Formats: sequence, C-alpha cells, structure tokens
Amino acid sequence: MKDQAMLQKFLVNDEWKDSEDFQEVYRAMQPSCYEVIRMIDGKPLFLHAHFERFCATVASIDQPVPFTEAALREKLIALAAENDVKDYNAKLIYNDFENGGIVYLFMTHTSYPSKEMYRDGVKTDFLSIERENPHAKIINASLRDQADALMAKENLFEAVLLDHDGNVTEGSKSNIFFLREGQLATSPADGVLLGVTRTQIIEIAGRAGIEVKEIKIPREEIGSYSAAFISGTSPKILPIKTMGEFTFDVNDPTLRRMMDLYDADIREDIG
Repeated sequence: MKDQAMLQKFLVNDEWKDSEDFQEVYRAMQPSCYEVIRMIDGKPLFLHAHFERFCATVASIDQPVPFTEAALREKLIALAAENDVKDYNAKLIYNDFENGGIVYLFMTHTSYPSKEMYRDGVKTDFLSIERENPHAKIINASLRDQADALMAKENLFEAVLLDHDGNVTEGSKSNIFFLREGQLATSPADGVLLGVTRTQIIEIAGRAGIEVKEIKIPREEIGSYSAAFISGTSPKILPIKTMGEFTFDVNDPTLRRMMDLYDADIREDIG
C-alpha cells in the first residue's frame, strides 16, 4: 500500500502504532471493506450515514460489524487528537476475516479542491469500466489504477465512468450530477456507489423543492445538460468545467444554490 501521509499515529484493532511502521503492519487483502470520513474541527462529518453504509458493505460479504457507531465516533475523535489535526480525512479498512478480522483506522492523504476549482470548475474525462458490486465499498485496485493513470495523463480532477452501454454511472471516487432547467439528474441508485454526499444532496434538493431524476444518462446526451458537478467526501459539491468534449456553465444558479445549501448542512451536522 502506498504512503498514505498518515501523520504520526494509527490504530490497529484499537492498538496505537507509529505511522512509520504502517508498511510492515498493514496487510493488503481482498476483500477489504473501507470508508473515508471527513473530519471537521476534529469531529466526523455525517458519521451516521457512513456507519450505515459500512454496515451494508460488511453484510454484503457476510461478515460481522466490528464496532458500534458510538465506538467508531470515539475512535475517530481520538485519532484526530492523537495526530493533532482538525480538518483531515480518516480512512477505515476492515479485512483478514478468516483470522477474526483486522480494523485499521488512520489519517489518509487529504487534498481538498482549491478556491479556484470551486470558482472555475474542474476538468474530467471518460473511462469505460464498471464496478462489480457498486453498492459495496470494497477496494478495487484495478479500477483505481486505471483511473489514476488516465487522470495523470490528461491532468484531470476525476475520471467519469461509463458502463458497457455508454451510460455515465459515477466518478472513480465520487458521484456525478447533471443540471438542466433547474432540475438535477444522476444515475440510478442500482448502478452506483451510494455515496454519503450523494444521499445528502438528494435530501437537500428535496427540502429545497428542486427535482432530482435518477435516470440513465448516455454519453451522447450529455450536451443537453447545462451544468454538472462532482459530489464526494473531499470535494463536497464541485463544479465540472469540462467532461471530455463537453463544456458546462460553472455559474449555473441551481448549482451555486446547491453548494450553499450543502455547506449549511455541514455546519448544522458539526454543530
């Protein structure tokens, strides 16, 4: 496993370890269930939603959940304090089930979009690949490697995945939304990872009276949408400037409204 910029300490089954020992301690195994949780002011954001998704992933491979939500919250807060960080991402990995299971919890390399990216949007392009089980948050090294190679080659922020029929599904590490005439469109839930931010956005839109359609979005119809954005733990809601040959309006009023509403939900959750 590559350097995770893990700061000073990490946890292995509740035992503190020095980050310099991670390469020796960590066991890369398949399957490995994982979550990435954003910490703000030393507290986990939208933890209940992350915990529920983690439980669903673990259940999908017939394994027991190794801790309660309350226990996970305590571990995350302690991890942030031990590493003397307030605004960073924590990563949870759970594997080695044949030997009773190992839980790793560490601060993972964190890179948030710049102010300029939120203002001007980011560049994306297409990658034809599908997740085997999109609802389970299980490490997929092949997909990650292909997406990273494309992103590095073309200087992209994200790779937008296409299924075998040429429909947009999601990003390699995010969900994708499109906008047209004040309405949101995103790929159906049965074919994508059910991102915590994705779920939050759909709830926010409902409260705001903004219609969300979960529909198949063929590549050839993308030009009919005026705007698009990435959603995810680190980017939050991030405007897309280009997607392959398509260009979008990064100042679409509904897009900017959704960004403001999402930030307000973050403030409410953290308290």
